[in-house]
Amino acid sequence: MANSHMQIISSMLDEAEQKQTCAWTNTKALQDSFVHCKARGNIISPAPSLYVRKDQWNQLSFNNKHLYIARALTEKHPNWVFCGPTAALAYGFEVPYWQLQKIHVTHLKSCYRENQYICHHRYIPRMKNSLQHPYIAAGIPVLSAAETLTQCLRMSNFADGLCIADSGLRALNQTREWLLNEVNHVGFRQKRIAQAKITASFADARAESGGESIARAHILELGFALPELQATIIDPISQATYRVDFLWTLSTGQRIIGELDGQQKYVDPDMTQGRSAIDVLTAERLRESRLSRLASIMRFSFANACDLAFLYRLLQSFGVPRALQPFITWS
Repeated sequence: MANSHMQIISSMLDEAEQKQTCAWTNTKALQDSFVHCKARGNIISPAPSLYVRKDQWNQLSFNNKHLYIARALTEKHPNWVFCGPTAALAYGFEVPYWQLQKIHVTHLKSCYRENQYICHHRYIPRMKNSLQHPYIAAGIPVLSAAETLTQCLRMSNFADGLCIADSGLRALNQTREWLLNEVNHVGFRQKRIAQAKITASFADARAESGGESIARAHILELGFALPELQATIIDPISQATYRVDFLWTLSTGQRIIGELDGQQKYVDPDMTQGRSAIDVLTAERLRESRLSRLASIMRFSFANACDLAFLYRLLQSFGVPRALQPFITWS
């Protein structure tokens, strides 16, 4: 009987792996067998009563681990609809990893409560249609994209919310005006809707990464002027066109370029386009030598962007202009 249970478990784990989810069961004997396998170290349990092979789990990215758990919970709780950061991740939006420490769900009888693994969000009557007829993204039932974005912006600070909002506009091919309209409609009379509106008013699909979005948020929070995003600069010598992350143009005509550095552009095949790291670095140095004739170049890392004291000194030292009006968030 024990061998039979082990064969069933192995088959269940195989099937779960094919479906990119975790295995689970309501059968007491099989649950005991899963616990026995876990004790032997063959499998792990990333959430109560959910199981996956250890080697497979260790190969998954942080985001995929979150979705594996969500897909398993979909099978266990068919009436659950995923919301907030979990739904945003399913839609393909960029979500700060610290917002994905728990699975976010809601349902028709839900009230706000949370434990170590799951955050249950309060049921809002105006979401009834989405809960009864949810959208499907990444294999899980979710609120609409507009409801998801609005909820994320309400529950996030400015930097985290801007990261999600920018990527949401990119993924949906939508405009800032669309987002503002949806936030006003979906979030009417909801808590922290003022903060959601502020964040939405600065959302910009041109930001190419969550790091750029968070850096831009911190630049604004420190009181500096909003930069132009993904601006193009033409080299008068070669007529080559270069695109820069951030650009400030002063009243004197002087230009300041902000470049957010990251290792990804040197190692990600989608970004290196088949070139070696040395070739990419050489091309980057050549590009910078051309740009340096046309503007001051301020390079900084994501860690620099998150160190507000350092970022303030850096922006000030390069002469980045101050904002005409103070930036205000809603507590």
